[in-house]
Amino acid sequence: MGTGRIFGSIAIFASIVALATWSGCGGGSNDQGVSLRSLGFFADATGSAGDAGRCASLRDTTIIPNDLNGDGSLDGGFLGLENSMLQGVNVDHVDLSYFINGSNLAIPNDVFALSVRLGPVSGAEPNSNRAFSQIAIVGPAIMKFINDNSSRLPDLPFSLVASATAVGTADNSDDFRTNRSTYQVVFTALSGGCANPTPTPGESLEGGTGTGTEG
Repeated sequence: MGTGRIFGSIAIFASIVALATWSGCGGGSNDQGVSLRSLGFFADATGSAGDAGRCASLRDTTIIPNDLNGDGSLDGGFLGLENSMLQGVNVDHVDLSYFINGSNLAIPNDVFALSVRLGPVSGAEPNSNRAFSQIAIVGPAIMKFINDNSSRLPDLPFSLVASATAVGTADNSDDFRTNRSTYQVVFTALSGGCANPTPTPGESLEGGTGTGTEG
Protein backbone atom coordinates (compact mmCIF):
# COMPACT_ATOMS: atom_id res chain seq x y z
CA MET A 1 0.00 0.00 0.00
CA GLY A 2 1.42 3.41 -1.00
CA THR A 3 2.06 6.23 1.43
CA GLY A 4 -0.67 8.37 -0.14
CA ARG A 5 -3.23 5.60 0.26
CA ILE A 6 -2.27 5.10 3.92
CA PHE A 7 -2.70 8.77 4.76
CA GLY A 8 -5.91 8.85 2.76
CA SER A 9 -7.31 5.98 4.85
CA ILE A 10 -6.27 7.72 8.07
CA ALA A 11 -8.03 10.91 6.97
CA ILE A 12 -11.23 9.03 6.16
CA PHE A 13 -11.13 7.24 9.54
CA ALA A 14 -10.58 10.54 11.37
CA SER A 15 -13.54 12.06 9.55
CA ILE A 16 -15.78 9.16 10.58
CA VAL A 17 -14.70 9.48 14.21
CA ALA A 18 -15.28 13.23 14.17
CA LEU A 19 -18.73 12.80 12.63
CA ALA A 20 -19.71 10.19 15.22
CA THR A 21 -18.49 12.42 18.03
CA TRP A 22 -20.41 15.42 16.69
CA SER A 23 -23.58 13.37 16.31
CA GLY A 24 -23.30 12.03 19.87
CA CYS A 25 -23.02 15.51 21.32
CA GLY A 26 -26.39 16.53 19.93
CA GLY A 27 -28.35 14.48 22.43
CA GLY A 28 -27.04 15.72 25.73
CA SER A 29 -24.30 17.20 27.86
CA ASN A 30 -22.97 16.38 31.31
CA ASP A 31 -20.49 19.09 32.20
CA GLN A 32 -20.80 18.78 35.98
CA GLY A 33 -22.79 21.94 36.48
CA VAL A 34 -20.63 24.31 34.41
CA SER A 35 -23.43 25.34 32.02
CA LEU A 36 -26.45 24.58 34.19
CA ARG A 37 -25.56 24.91 37.85
CA SER A 38 -27.26 24.14 41.12
CA LEU A 39 -26.57 26.82 43.72
CA GLY A 40 -27.82 24.75 46.67
CA PHE A 41 -30.91 25.14 48.84
CA PHE A 42 -32.35 28.41 50.10
CA ALA A 43 -34.95 29.66 52.57
CA ASP A 44 -37.19 31.40 50.02
CA ALA A 45 -37.56 32.41 46.39
CA THR A 46 -35.27 35.44 46.79
CA GLY A 47 -32.22 33.28 47.37
CA SER A 48 -30.96 35.65 50.04
CA ALA A 49 -30.54 33.07 52.82
CA GLY A 50 -29.37 29.48 52.67
CA ASP A 51 -31.23 26.42 53.94
CA ALA A 52 -28.73 23.69 54.82
CA GLY A 53 -31.28 21.34 56.39
CA ARG A 54 -33.54 20.90 59.40
CA CYS A 55 -34.76 18.75 62.24
CA ALA A 56 -37.97 16.81 61.75
CA SER A 57 -40.15 14.36 63.64
CA LEU A 58 -39.99 10.86 62.22
CA ARG A 59 -43.51 10.22 63.53
CA ASP A 60 -45.27 13.48 62.71
CA THR A 61 -43.53 14.95 59.64
CA THR A 62 -45.04 13.92 56.29
CA ILE A 63 -42.93 16.00 53.89
CA ILE A 64 -39.65 17.93 53.76
CA PRO A 65 -39.74 20.91 53.63
CA ASN A 66 -42.49 21.15 56.22
CA ASP A 67 -44.41 23.94 57.90
CA LEU A 68 -42.05 25.32 60.54
CA ASN A 69 -44.05 28.30 61.78
CA GLY A 70 -47.61 26.93 61.68
CA ASP A 71 -48.89 29.30 58.99
CA GLY A 72 -50.09 26.50 56.72
CA SER A 73 -47.35 26.82 54.10
CA LEU A 74 -44.12 24.88 53.62
CA ASP A 75 -40.96 26.70 54.66
CA GLY A 76 -37.60 26.56 52.86
CA GLY A 77 -36.33 23.95 50.47
CA PHE A 78 -35.91 26.30 47.49
CA LEU A 79 -33.40 24.89 45.00
CA GLY A 80 -31.30 27.57 43.32
CA LEU A 81 -30.52 27.09 39.62
CA GLU A 82 -28.34 29.17 37.30
CA ASN A 83 -27.88 29.07 33.53
CA SER A 84 -24.44 30.19 32.31
CA MET A 85 -25.08 29.67 28.59
CA LEU A 86 -25.97 32.07 25.78
CA GLN A 87 -29.16 30.07 25.19
CA GLY A 88 -32.15 29.40 27.42
CA VAL A 89 -32.86 26.19 29.33
CA ASN A 90 -36.15 24.57 30.32
CA VAL A 91 -35.69 22.64 33.57
CA ASP A 92 -38.32 19.89 33.83
CA HIS A 93 -37.41 17.73 36.81
CA VAL A 94 -35.12 17.10 39.76
CA ASP A 95 -33.65 13.65 40.46
CA LEU A 96 -33.44 12.81 44.18
CA SER A 97 -31.51 10.12 46.03
CA TYR A 98 -31.16 9.40 49.73
CA PHE A 99 -28.70 8.01 52.27
CA ILE A 100 -29.12 7.41 55.99
CA ASN A 101 -25.94 7.43 58.02
CA GLY A 102 -25.48 4.17 59.91
CA SER A 103 -28.11 2.23 57.95
CA ASN A 104 -28.02 -0.16 54.98
CA LEU A 105 -31.65 0.60 54.10
CA ALA A 106 -31.87 1.21 50.34
CA ILE A 107 -34.28 4.12 50.00
CA PRO A 108 -35.88 4.40 46.55
CA ASN A 109 -34.91 7.32 44.36
CA ASP A 110 -37.53 9.97 43.66
CA VAL A 111 -38.27 12.53 40.94
CA PHE A 112 -39.81 15.97 41.46
CA ALA A 113 -41.46 17.47 38.37
CA LEU A 114 -40.46 21.08 37.73
CA SER A 115 -41.29 23.67 35.07
CA VAL A 116 -38.72 26.45 35.15
CA ARG A 117 -37.46 28.57 32.27
CA LEU A 118 -33.96 29.98 32.70
CA GLY A 119 -33.05 32.70 30.23
CA PRO A 120 -29.61 33.09 28.64
CA VAL A 121 -26.85 34.70 30.67
CA SER A 122 -26.76 37.56 28.15
CA GLY A 123 -30.15 38.80 29.34
CA ALA A 124 -31.56 38.51 25.81
CA GLU A 125 -35.01 37.53 27.13
CA PRO A 126 -37.20 38.62 30.08
CA ASN A 127 -36.66 35.36 31.99
CA SER A 128 -33.76 35.57 34.42
CA ASN A 129 -30.89 33.11 34.09
CA ARG A 130 -31.31 32.33 37.81
CA ALA A 131 -34.32 30.94 39.68
CA PHE A 132 -35.18 29.56 43.12
CA SER A 133 -37.91 26.91 43.19
CA GLN A 134 -39.36 25.05 46.17
CA ILE A 135 -39.26 21.28 45.74
CA ALA A 136 -40.35 18.29 47.80
CA ILE A 137 -36.93 17.13 48.98
CA VAL A 138 -38.37 14.19 50.90
CA GLY A 139 -41.86 13.55 49.57
CA PRO A 140 -44.74 11.76 51.35
CA ALA A 141 -44.04 8.42 49.63
CA ILE A 142 -40.41 8.45 50.79
CA MET A 143 -41.43 9.48 54.32
CA LYS A 144 -43.87 6.57 54.42
CA PHE A 145 -41.20 4.16 53.20
CA ILE A 146 -38.81 5.32 55.94
CA ASN A 147 -41.47 4.91 58.61
CA ASP A 148 -42.54 1.50 57.28
CA ASN A 149 -38.92 0.34 57.61
CA SER A 150 -38.24 1.92 61.00
CA SER A 151 -36.88 -1.38 62.35
CA ARG A 152 -33.93 -1.05 59.97
CA LEU A 153 -33.08 2.49 61.02
CA PRO A 154 -30.51 3.66 63.58
CA ASP A 155 -31.67 4.84 66.98
CA LEU A 156 -33.07 8.36 67.08
CA PRO A 157 -31.80 10.92 66.36
CA PHE A 158 -30.31 9.94 63.00
CA SER A 159 -29.37 11.86 59.88
CA LEU A 160 -30.66 11.53 56.31
CA VAL A 161 -28.84 13.18 53.42
CA ALA A 162 -30.85 13.94 50.28
CA SER A 163 -29.02 14.62 47.01
CA ALA A 164 -30.70 16.65 44.26
CA THR A 165 -29.72 17.00 40.60
CA ALA A 166 -31.82 19.15 38.26
CA VAL A 167 -32.24 18.21 34.59
CA GLY A 168 -33.10 20.56 31.73
CA THR A 169 -33.15 20.89 27.96
CA ALA A 170 -31.47 23.83 26.23
CA ASP A 171 -32.90 25.65 23.22
CA ASN A 172 -30.65 23.61 20.90
CA SER A 173 -32.25 20.40 22.32
CA ASP A 174 -29.17 19.38 24.33
CA ASP A 175 -29.92 17.94 27.78
CA PHE A 176 -28.02 19.20 30.82
CA ARG A 177 -27.69 17.95 34.41
CA THR A 178 -26.60 20.18 37.25
CA ASN A 179 -24.02 19.43 39.87
CA ARG A 180 -25.43 17.72 42.95
CA SER A 181 -26.73 19.66 45.96
CA THR A 182 -27.32 18.02 49.32
CA TYR A 183 -29.80 18.63 52.11
CA GLN A 184 -29.55 17.15 55.61
CA VAL A 185 -32.52 16.11 57.74
CA VAL A 186 -31.99 15.10 61.38
CA PHE A 187 -34.90 12.92 62.48
CA THR A 188 -35.97 12.97 66.10
CA ALA A 189 -38.92 11.46 67.99
CA LEU A 190 -40.65 14.83 68.28
CA SER A 191 -40.32 18.11 66.38
CA GLY A 192 -37.90 20.67 67.81
CA GLY A 193 -35.67 18.08 69.43
CA CYS A 194 -32.39 19.34 67.96
CA ALA A 195 -30.70 22.33 66.39
CA ASN A 196 -30.97 22.82 62.64
CA PRO A 197 -28.08 21.07 60.86
CA THR A 198 -25.10 22.81 59.31
CA PRO A 199 -23.26 21.59 56.20
CA THR A 200 -21.21 18.47 56.85
CA PRO A 201 -17.41 18.63 56.40
CA GLY A 202 -16.40 18.59 52.75
CA GLU A 203 -19.48 20.37 51.42
CA SER A 204 -18.89 23.67 49.68
CA LEU A 205 -20.59 26.91 50.66
CA GLU A 206 -22.03 28.70 47.64
CA GLY A 207 -21.72 32.46 48.04
CA GLY A 208 -21.87 32.25 51.81
CA THR A 209 -25.34 30.75 51.75
CA GLY A 210 -24.44 27.70 53.81
CA THR A 211 -25.89 25.25 51.27
CA GLY A 212 -24.05 22.09 50.39
CA THR A 213 -23.11 21.46 46.76
CA GLU A 214 -20.83 19.01 45.02
CA GLY A 215 -19.30 19.32 41.61
